Amino acid sequence: MKPILVIQMQRMGDLILTFPLLLWLQRTYPGHPLWVMAEPQFAQPLKTIGPEVVYLHPHDQPRIMHEGFALIINLSHRPESHILAGRLNTEQLVGRYSRDGVTHVAGNWQEYRASVVHNNRHNRFHWADLNALDVISLDTIAKTTWPPPRTLARHEHQIGLFLGASAPDKRPTPVFWANLINDLEKRAFVPILLGGPAERDLCTEVQRLSARPVATACGRLSLDKLAFFGQELAAMITPDTGPMHLAAWSGLKVLNLSMGPVHAWETGPYQPGHVVIRSARDCVGCWHCRFESPRCQEDFTPARIATVLSIMLKDGPQRLAGLQLPGLEIALTSRNQGLFHLDFLSSRAKIGQLLGAYWHYFWQEAFGMDQEKSCRMVWKKIQANHEPLAASFRVISLTFLKSLTGTGNTQLALDAWNTLPPMIRPLSGYISLHLANHDFHLSSRKRALFLAEKHLSFLS
Repeated sequence: MKPILVIQMQRMGDLILTFPLLLWLQRTYPGHPLWVMAEPQFAQPLKTIGPEVVYLHPHDQPRIMHEGFALIINLSHRPESHILAGRLNTEQLVGRYSRDGVTHVAGNWQEYRASVVHNNRHNRFHWADLNALDVISLDTIAKTTWPPPRTLARHEHQIGLFLGASAPDKRPTPVFWANLINDLEKRAFVPILLGGPAERDLCTEVQRLSARPVATACGRLSLDKLAFFGQELAAMITPDTGPMHLAAWSGLKVLNLSMGPVHAWETGPYQPGHVVIRSARDCVGCWHCRFESPRCQEDFTPARIATVLSIMLKDGPQRLAGLQLPGLEIALTSRNQGLFHLDFLSSRAKIGQLLGAYWHYFWQEAFGMDQEKSCRMVWKKIQANHEPLAASFRVISLTFLKSLTGTGNTQLALDAWNTLPPMIRPLSGYISLHLANHDFHLSSRKRALFLAEKHLSFLS
């Protein structure tokens, strides 16, 4: 049988978030060899931890040029991956591909994913789900049962602190970590510093600021050894980073400090049962921080994090419900109709959550998942609790529809989608990309009108 190729040439976390897709492909396409092209520094240590597949080095491209594939899924945004996907012979192609110097996106959900770049304020789809939805049925995803995170004996108090992240804005400061060590020790926890080679200097600084002996494994563990070492930990406290996804995949309890330009709905711990703490500021979940330094980091204090960890481990994460930490939100990773979901435990529902839920159901309905009732249900909640905003939403949506029909400013829909209010940008951003992706073909213009009219019909 023809092989299936997944191209994932991004970072470690992206590769780990591809593991669920690989499992589902094995179930959906039994008998087809499954190949994954990934960076060897990540693929090599992870191949004993993830699904059983054949990993290809990017240097292997010449030897697969004459291969015939049943399916190619390109999850990478690197230009060389687009060119490769466009040149290979396949029966079905999903994701970005380039031919004759022009790049397009194949697949409704991959097109949607491309549209949320710098436009993800109301996105509620996790990357791991978006990796799969073009080729895996929702029923298959929903039937997947993930084991709950491990609960160790009550006397096991070793806590891993993964210090680093892909950018300084996405992680706590050394002073924060040093103070957290002190607060954890007061609660009889034993913190252990974790990190890769890139975190060695950070680890040294945290140890210096702690002014006490602190156990460390920074720079000493490969990825596979880190996963095995995690079997001895009660939990890991970590920013949004690749090792966080490794911990969640391997069953280690995660307390995710979701700070800086990250979005827990997209890249939080994917498996159910993990705890996410994030800022309650309106700008949370940004693609890029507009401030000189992320102000959301100010809301995280070591004493608060130590308190959350203590309750989470001793009483269970559900006991965090109702805990008030001004400026912060506490959420539990879960599932809603089979897809990733965040259950907020410590804050009242905000209008942003309702708008996110509306667009979450709208895109499922738009791509054939029959969520009309859910769209109307959420819209009724918005009307009942936020009538002035609901009225504004209707006006904005009608104005946008007119811009598409030619009775308004068409340029607004095509080039200036991001000048519209954020509540309509999920639609305006997608339509702008959809039109360009299909070279403004008549069918794409009809599709744009259909989506705008469908959206407006839910607001009646």
